[in-house]
Amino acid sequence: MPSIRNVGATASLSPDGVNDPDFAKVDLRLFALTDGGEQVDDPQPASTSVRCERSKLAALELSVQMSLRLRQAPTGARLQAWQRICGELAARGIDAEPAALHGSTFRLVPDEELRAAQQAVWPT
Repeated sequence: MPSIRNVGATASLSPDGVNDPDFAKVDLRLFALTDGGEQVDDPQPASTSVRCERSKLAALELSVQMSLRLRQAPTGARLQAWQRICGELAARGIDAEPAALHGSTFRLVPDEELRAAQQAVWPT
């Protein structure tokens, strides 16, 4: 039976934060990666968002992990996102529970625009 290798979030700069010179809004789309290599995304374009000081974008992954509270059981929007992903996994014959996904190994995958913004503020 297929299983989950890890979970994570694709991250992109939100157009909602463009006009703020001090803070960026980053949209996160949670996903589960199967042991077969298929990335199963939350069907919502953004599972959640985080606000981050632009000067601290290089350390975004830590902010995301703290925001998602990965060491605690998911609630609210986080729980709903994992439930949607569990539904997508079920359609592929993979049985998963939101709490198990939430507690899996996590990785952040920034898109090209966010990666460039992170490199622009990377400490030298």
